[in-house]
Amino acid sequence: MRQVYIDLKQRRSERVVRPLGCFYWGAVGTLAGWCEARAGFRNFRVDRIAELQVLDQRFRDETGKTLADLFRQIETETAERASSTDA
Repeated sequence: MRQVYIDLKQRRSERVVRPLGCFYWGAVGTLAGWCEARAGFRNFRVDRIAELQVLDQRFRDETGKTLADLFRQIETETAERASSTDA
């Protein structure tokens, strides 16, 4: 999908994103995805997506760019933070 996103500082950016999941945090919904422009996982607040276009192209599964990979990355980062605060 292609989206126009407005960040906290009101800057607009256009990105191609591989959508992986939508999550609701009580006050805000987010779209988790692989951002092609940043070559990494990103979370986008749904209320800050100004424009959205579904593209004809289909993404094929690639190692390192899946929802399972995102969850592994979060687990690793969480464990690293926990171990650094224990020291």
